[in-house]
Amino acid sequence: MIRGIGIDMVDVGRFRKAMDRWGDRLGKRVFTPKELSYCYAQRFPERHLAARFAAKVSLFKALGRPMRFKDVEVTRGSEGPGFRVKGLEEEINLSVTITHDKNLSVAETIVERCE
Repeated sequence: MIRGIGIDMVDVGRFRKAMDRWGDRLGKRVFTPKELSYCYAQRFPERHLAARFAAKVSLFKALGRPMRFKDVEVTRGSEGPGFRVKGLEEEINLSVTITHDKNLSVAETIVERCE
């Protein structure tokens, strides 16, 4: 049974300006070391960071509550993106889809209750 759906969209240029302004402080506050390592290894790291930010916000919306950004890690697996979440005690399935192009990163998350 679907418990929640969340979607978020991030302007990559605006996110890059925030990265330029706040530097490592922003990255260390919002992303895990694994996320930073992966994103900075890409040709356009700001796209991948913006996509992960959108995914985390879409999860918060789907759950209906905020969490600490660093308690959520966006993972990459053979079946696509996923989440690793600290402190999530409920028995739920999380599904996320992420897309990005030159200017926008979009993520949608579906939270399903296990039965």
